[in-house]
Amino acid sequence: MDTPSISLCMIVKNEEPYLAQCLSSAQSIVDEIIVVDTGSTDRSAAIASDFGAKVIHQPWDDSFSNARNRGLEEATCEWILWLDADEALDRNEALKLKELLTRDTVREQQIEGIELLFHNYLDNSSMERSYVLRLVRNRPTYRFEGRVHEQIYAVMLHHTPNCRLGRVDVTVHHYGYLIRNMIRQNKVKRNTSLLRKALEEYPNYWQYHYYLGTELLKANELEDGLAHLNTALAHPEGFTLTVIVSAHRYRILALWLMKRYEDMVEQCSENMTEFPAYTDLYHYKAEGLIALGRVDQAAHVLREALNVGPAPEDYPSMAGYGSYLTCIELGLLYLSAGNQKESDFYLTLASLMGEDTRITFEEPSNHNDNASYLSHVGH
Repeated sequence: MDTPSISLCMIVKNEEPYLAQCLSSAQSIVDEIIVVDTGSTDRSAAIASDFGAKVIHQPWDDSFSNARNRGLEEATCEWILWLDADEALDRNEALKLKELLTRDTVREQQIEGIELLFHNYLDNSSMERSYVLRLVRNRPTYRFEGRVHEQIYAVMLHHTPNCRLGRVDVTVHHYGYLIRNMIRQNKVKRNTSLLRKALEEYPNYWQYHYYLGTELLKANELEDGLAHLNTALAHPEGFTLTVIVSAHRYRILALWLMKRYEDMVEQCSENMTEFPAYTDLYHYKAEGLIALGRVDQAAHVLREALNVGPAPEDYPSMAGYGSYLTCIELGLLYLSAGNQKESDFYLTLASLMGEDTRITFEEPSNHNDNASYLSHVGH
């Protein structure tokens, strides 16, 4: 079977710090690069041109979907890959992506899109893993919708009801959740404004309430953010499992930031009943219990998390929860309680749990505690 061709489609605006890294990571596997520039005043367009990209200058009209779809209109290859400038394919894994597309199962099982493994790097020197749709067949009916947090899968299902998604362990390194990058792009203010406009147009599009809730928490507008999350969770029809569990997680973090620790612990317990394999919930419950001074109960919950193990792939989850990071938190908890024996046991156990025990990168400075805490929830 011939190797399928891939178009890389991107939208950029003032992405000079990261754009070359992104383009070079994908250059070896894509057959064409299309960059829609929505008004850069830096060298973004020139950098894209240096990589042989077709650069399209399009005025910004408050719609990410319009910008993305402009790029898709120019794509000529069989598959379309889209990346943001603050993302980069893992160079050691990128080449196997093309090989995977040649396999008979992709054709036989009517695979129309491929989810890639995202490593979302966060400000507390940790990393969240999640699978995200980033590669789809080039069909004229497959287009993005939504002003912001634009989506394509619902459109794909509408036009190809029996389509399936594949999932591959080709890693995309994502640096956009670092506070320094959110500040650089003024993401929260921009997204909040676009989401309010979107809700005026489509007040019953419940997923917009979820996205607006998350952005408002980052802006420290906690009551309003919690209200929008509650609205979204009251209408979960049509949500993916990833969005549902993320909405619950954000609601728990809202309660944490509001210092409503009893409510936080109760919410965690309810969600753990519904999602018993979601290890992150056990950690949040433990944090609430610690804030309430119930250290013994917190240790019990963390031991439960260790028994549960890492969360399933469908749940966006912190790397290390259910394994080494749980052991580290148990070790530190016992150390603070003066139990040296238990502390040594769990810290030693953490050191034996695989090679992925430390994730480091340049640490940004001058960010507030709320933003740092919220950075580890990702979506």
